[in-house]
Amino acid sequence: MEEIGTNIRLLRKTKNITQEELANALHISYQAVSKWENNSSQPDIALLPAIANYFGTSIDELFGFKLQAMTNKERFIRFMADTGVLTFGNYTLKAGGHSNYYINSENFCTNAQIAKLGEFFADCIRENHIEFDCIVGMAYHGISFAAATAIALYQKYGITTNFCHDRKVKDSRGRIFCGHMPEPGERIIIIDDLISSGQTLNERIEFLIDRTKTIAAILVIAQREEGAILLEKTYKTKVLSVIHDEDIICALKDGII
Repeated sequence: MEEIGTNIRLLRKTKNITQEELANALHISYQAVSKWENNSSQPDIALLPAIANYFGTSIDELFGFKLQAMTNKERFIRFMADTGVLTFGNYTLKAGGHSNYYINSENFCTNAQIAKLGEFFADCIRENHIEFDCIVGMAYHGISFAAATAIALYQKYGITTNFCHDRKVKDSRGRIFCGHMPEPGERIIIIDDLISSGQTLNERIEFLIDRTKTIAAILVIAQREEGAILLEKTYKTKVLSVIHDEDIICALKDGII
């Protein structure tokens, strides 16, 4: 079991968290984590499921079994392929052009899949050190994705945040948000499913959010470069995605999927 301490250290550094943060998540002392990583002691067997769940891995991988086989991005791509979200063929894009793969976010349809997606989004927010006050889910797919992300941020990282989503049609009081109403000066993370040309999302953001609010980041499952560039320039913000085109291409080449 000596290898497990080394593997925990590698997983922790990959997630860019401190020993104290890991200890807080597991409700133990940071000295215990330090001893694990120095291989001077080993985790209690009852803690192994919690450790594996925190890092989004398996107990086998904690012990070194195929620990290096897949990165977080590769694991997510495999997750999408296994759920039928990611398929391969010859597809014509709505924005023009062709692609040899297609991401159908509607196939994220079980609570387990949505919960897992929320964890990937939460990890992305933490890993990129985004400072924010509110999460906004864009109708329609982004609503459930953003809700899952908000829950994962609280359950996994102890972060409490405001949450809302947009309405395609204003209610009887003229409101365009459901839930928290963003105030001037708030830093907002916008969550949607995909970015292709970026034009559709740009139009929705213009309708929803005036210039008194700061868009801290736009977060999606995957993006195409031209759409991301449009949104970054328009809103002077980061456009982040769990994966990029080249990640899928490399995963396919390396036999991950």
